[in-house]
Amino acid sequence: MTVARFFGVLLIAVGALMAVLCGLCTLVIIGTSAMQSNGQAESMSYMPFVLLIGGVPTVFGALCIWGGIVLVRIKPTPRARVDPKTFD
Repeated sequence: MTVARFFGVLLIAVGALMAVLCGLCTLVIIGTSAMQSNGQAESMSYMPFVLLIGGVPTVFGALCIWGGIVLVRIKPTPRARVDPKTFD
């Protein structure tokens, strides 16, 4: 395993944890506030703040997943074989 693949897998794991945990927490907060609002707009006034605080780490986690996939897919360049007769 190359260093790029190792860091790619690490980025995927950390990004997945960030995206899932922050995304689920944001959805739970939005869902509970929507159920308790009873159609009142005043109770939903903090929704942009919730989306900012929870949405930014979720998007950052998704970008980490994407960057990790890019690192994992990099093909190592094959080394050229050296002919021993070259140094004679």
